[in-house]
Amino acid sequence: MSVKENVNPRKADDLDHFVAQRVRRQRDAVDMTQDQLAQALGISFQQLQKYERGVNRISASRLFQISCVLGVGPEYFYEGVDCTQYGLTPKSERAEGPQSSILSLIAQNPDATDLVIAFAAIKSSKQRQKAIDLVKLLAD
Repeated sequence: MSVKENVNPRKADDLDHFVAQRVRRQRDAVDMTQDQLAQALGISFQQLQKYERGVNRISASRLFQISCVLGVGPEYFYEGVDCTQYGLTPKSERAEGPQSSILSLIAQNPDATDLVIAFAAIKSSKQRQKAIDLVKLLAD
């Protein structure tokens, strides 16, 4: 696996610009101003502008914060990106068996993560079984 070298690792590249466009698109979709999003993130309006124009790279932690404020999962910002255009070879063989497909389903649905966290917090095995039965009933 190889990664295309960025001449200046601190300078935004094509993927950073793609993510920046997705941030702006989602902010517009939820009818939020740049100033409102900047305030929610605790950053300056100018910093958010730099993020949205792709001038400054968005760190992983900041992107997670942005996803929380805008109501989408972090994966939203990468939808439509093809690994091969960045010199990466996807390892589809790595995803083996039912466990990886379950993890993939959870990763694709932000609500599933909430469900798993809430389920893990149930102490009683009887209550956990009731939760499983309820979810199966609702799924039908």
